[in-house]
Amino acid sequence: MKRQPGQQGITQLRVGPNDDGIRLDVFLAGKFGRSRTQIRNRLTGKVQNANQVPIKWSHRLQIGEVIRVQTIIRPEPEVAVIYRLLYEDEWLVAVDKGPGAPVHPTKSFRTRTIVTRLREELDQPTLNPVHRLDRETSGVLVFGRTPQTVSRLMKQFKERLVRKEYLAIVRGSPDFEKICINEPLGPDSDFPISCRVKVDLEHGRPAMTDFEVLSRHPGCSLVAARPGTGRQHQIRVHLEHLGHPILGDKLYQEQGQPYLAMIHDNLDDETLARLGHTRQALHAESLIFRHPHTKQEMCIRAPLPEELKALLI
Repeated sequence: MKRQPGQQGITQLRVGPNDDGIRLDVFLAGKFGRSRTQIRNRLTGKVQNANQVPIKWSHRLQIGEVIRVQTIIRPEPEVAVIYRLLYEDEWLVAVDKGPGAPVHPTKSFRTRTIVTRLREELDQPTLNPVHRLDRETSGVLVFGRTPQTVSRLMKQFKERLVRKEYLAIVRGSPDFEKICINEPLGPDSDFPISCRVKVDLEHGRPAMTDFEVLSRHPGCSLVAARPGTGRQHQIRVHLEHLGHPILGDKLYQEQGQPYLAMIHDNLDDETLARLGHTRQALHAESLIFRHPHTKQEMCIRAPLPEELKALLI
């Protein structure tokens, strides 16, 4: 869908402890997910301090400083916010997230997010997710109703005490039944936008995923993925590294060109057909963890969606 024309607006950013002392252009590049060159090209003359005085790119930031950025505020994309309640008690909520809407508010998605709608439905303004799923990934997503619950659950994720299983429909037929991929991952600095990850043996951070082929079909296979670490895009990158990218993955098929076409509203039906599906065929099938208050082992499952099952026929 084509983007609607936007209106001029102001984005205000407050400098936190982690950004104390860094250059203005470095700070904005991190906030907007762009290179420093892109930030300078796009925002020269549009960055001010709290008193609306222009700031030099070399300016070193201080904690508490407010940065004003003139931006174009576009209408939110018209995506369906789909989820199904799987479990809830006085501490936890778990849903089966549908593809399309992001989990958290972003620059583009402000109200059409899973957490925004779920807070409204449950009248629970303190509800927060304890982990994340990509916008196009479906499946189990867990929320805490209180800060204490969120903190305890996030600690389990950090300490790798949570067992996660994903289902992925990949291109081709892998030459293995089971395999463990232990390949470090780091930013793909060759990609024009800082969102792509690659296997980086020299500078990458450790990343490990167990894969098991569950079934084979004409042109594709159903694979279970059990990540031992939680790196960004880990399953997607490891599968692409094996030569079996996930169907519909715009960022990790065809060197990411379909993703660039998508963000510039140039993604056509021919490309989508070539990718194998309209969205990345990745589904968070189950999470096993300890209840943060009762200490009972919890297993939350969400079956493979029908639109993904249809790819296996």
